[in-house]
Amino acid sequence: MQARAPQACGLASNEVRYLGHTLRVEIRHSLFTEVVREGRRLRVYAPLDADVAVLIREWLHARAMRLLAWRLGRIARRLGRAPTRFALSDAQTQWGSCTRRGHVRLNWRLVQAPLTLVDYVAAHELAHLIHLDHSPRFWAQVAALCPEALARRAELRRMSESLFRI
Repeated sequence: MQARAPQACGLASNEVRYLGHTLRVEIRHSLFTEVVREGRRLRVYAPLDADVAVLIREWLHARAMRLLAWRLGRIARRLGRAPTRFALSDAQTQWGSCTRRGHVRLNWRLVQAPLTLVDYVAAHELAHLIHLDHSPRFWAQVAALCPEALARRAELRRMSESLFRI
């Protein structure tokens, strides 16, 4: 039975990042699928033929939708402007985008990063509601929303490779 147990296919290890913390993935045989976070563990209950990596990605994606919308909303209230639409992105090279129409997209993989980095990306994209460029005025707006923006930007760049692995 153990030899046939579901494996975390596509995961580089038996760990996954969530909100800046490393969670140890524990796979349990079950007739039904369920992913449950218990402290620093992520328990995946799954049938023998389940693709555990897909289940974990779906779990992260579901949490990303709620978490990123919440963080974006907090910063938008401080800015006094809200996006006209919010969606998650599956981009392979960027963390967010903002269109002229005010549509903001944030990469779901941000849910792996610490909240400080999530807030930086949200502040960056929301600042584009005021300045749709990367001018000094834009960066001043980002700094007003996220006082440690440059340090957070550098930290995000250092972490990017590991966050994009999943």
